[in-house]
Amino acid sequence: MRAASKHDLRHAARARRRALAARTDAAGREAAARAIAEAVLGFVPDPGRVAVYESLPDEPPTGRLVEALLESGHEVIVPVVLDDFSLEWRYAVRGAAADEATVRRPGRGGRTAGADERRDWLGTDALATCELVVTPGLSVDTHGTRLGQGGGCYDRALRHRDPGAPVVVLLHEGEQSTADLPADPHDVPVDGYVTTTGRVVRLR
Repeated sequence: MRAASKHDLRHAARARRRALAARTDAAGREAAARAIAEAVLGFVPDPGRVAVYESLPDEPPTGRLVEALLESGHEVIVPVVLDDFSLEWRYAVRGAAADEATVRRPGRGGRTAGADERRDWLGTDALATCELVVTPGLSVDTHGTRLGQGGGCYDRALRHRDPGAPVVVLLHEGEQSTADLPADPHDVPVDGYVTTTGRVVRLR
């Protein structure tokens, strides 16, 4: 029997995520946001720099996490996807609606930043200065293999990170994979994941 390809797995994962988002009400989303924020704050190092993505409506919500990190004295940076699918980084702004996905994301559209805003970007290698990196993903297996959206943005960006900084993925509860996910040579394994129920799983 042929093993499922990354394309097939992404298609199934996206469909599952859309269905989950459709049946999750505002209260459920707020509970997930709180659980994620509390879980990450429970193991994040002393105040330093943390990289977090700005979530889309069907992704585990990150807006409350960004606010909680900022309120706790952390410096938070968030990504901007360039035309070549590289990730630039900028400072998160307190009070910004992170769940509205104002940042450009691959295949999702979004606004184009102006010259004034680009002057404040931190460079494509900004992950080297972070104590923790929180990434998106559709699934993660027990070896830390992450199934992303297919653009390779984070696999390239993670090569700049401090090797001592943990990388964690946010998942809806139940999205973790019990079977091994396919991995390419360029894929960068992650150290663990946090679910929307606040469950923290360390893998490496």
